[in-house]
Amino acid sequence: MNRPVDAAFKEAIARGAFPAADLLVAKRGEIVYSAHYGDAREGTYFDIASLTKPICTATLAMQLVKDGLIKLDDTVYQWLAGARRHEHREITVRMLLNHTSGLPAWQPYYRELPISLVAAESGKRLIIGECFNEELVAKPGEKTIYSDVGYIILGEMIEQAGHAPLDAQFHERIAKPLKMNDTFFVRVSGQQISTTARRTTTSADQHVPTPRHGIRGERSDRKEGEHRRFAPTEDCPWRDHVIHGEVHDQNAYALGGVAGHAGLFSTAIDIHRFTVELTRCYRGDSNWIPQDIVREFLQHNTEKPEGEAFVLGWNRPSRKNSSSGHGFSPNSIGHLGYTGCSIWIDLTNDFWVILLTNRIHPSSTNEKIKAFRPKIHDLVYDEFIA
Repeated sequence: MNRPVDAAFKEAIARGAFPAADLLVAKRGEIVYSAHYGDAREGTYFDIASLTKPICTATLAMQLVKDGLIKLDDTVYQWLAGARRHEHREITVRMLLNHTSGLPAWQPYYRELPISLVAAESGKRLIIGECFNEELVAKPGEKTIYSDVGYIILGEMIEQAGHAPLDAQFHERIAKPLKMNDTFFVRVSGQQISTTARRTTTSADQHVPTPRHGIRGERSDRKEGEHRRFAPTEDCPWRDHVIHGEVHDQNAYALGGVAGHAGLFSTAIDIHRFTVELTRCYRGDSNWIPQDIVREFLQHNTEKPEGEAFVLGWNRPSRKNSSSGHGFSPNSIGHLGYTGCSIWIDLTNDFWVILLTNRIHPSSTNEKIKAFRPKIHDLVYDEFIA
């Protein structure tokens, strides 16, 4: 136990920053601190939201580049039959990865679908078509605009290039070799997953049944119908219940639970396993993904376009007011998730901090974590890294 860190989490929970949290700190590949807080327990699964982008989508892109199945300068026009606009000849895989495609940040596609088409293949095709029809808000390559729309399209390209659904590729290429048995997508089967309570009273102590067929890479010791402990997310007005055991992101849900921008559930220990291997590849200590490919994805772009700093699939810490605090070097990568999750990795000093929370339970208007993130990263750095 670490009293300053534990006290900070207890205070954050008491003032309503989040009801549950999972923290892991590692240095040179070894865990130096790990703890659960609030409603979280060992084995609680968190909806990691946009951490899906680097952990799944960008890493699959690395794998496909390694196998010669896709190139970073391939265009949307080359890969997707529905992408026939002139600008689709200019938008590349590289631009989708680092958010310089010029596509808008987000659109509420789920609202436009009839309920009967939510999570149906025909509904997915309609959403993908709407992504293709989006007017650009900037010229490709000129400006950084963080875009879920771009990653939905990128996920579709990866499915085409890899000749398999995104969740199947994630399981075979990432989760299975890295033994990430607790990281998965939950496919929407067309039947609502029953929650253990209505409205705002559900907690991570309660379990929900998850259909075995809905998860790629189900552990062999998991029995069908066995209940899992999920950290609940929003009391969702669209679905009219507390989201618990299904993806929170409405567009990802409408796409069937599997998308390039969101959908993964995980634990801090599983994300640690992923980070250990990614950093080993970065140093050239593993052949899982060749060092030159990993470095091309993660290298800092000194001539970056206007806007926030991104490498291929990952964020760089901003110069001022970064959520990573002050301890991470400029050669760091990270990502945030809307549900309240984050990861920051210092590639030079070889340490990382994984923070999983459900800050949007019961309301997505709760933004108290914005002040908590940099403070806890600074405290963790002082206690375990410096």
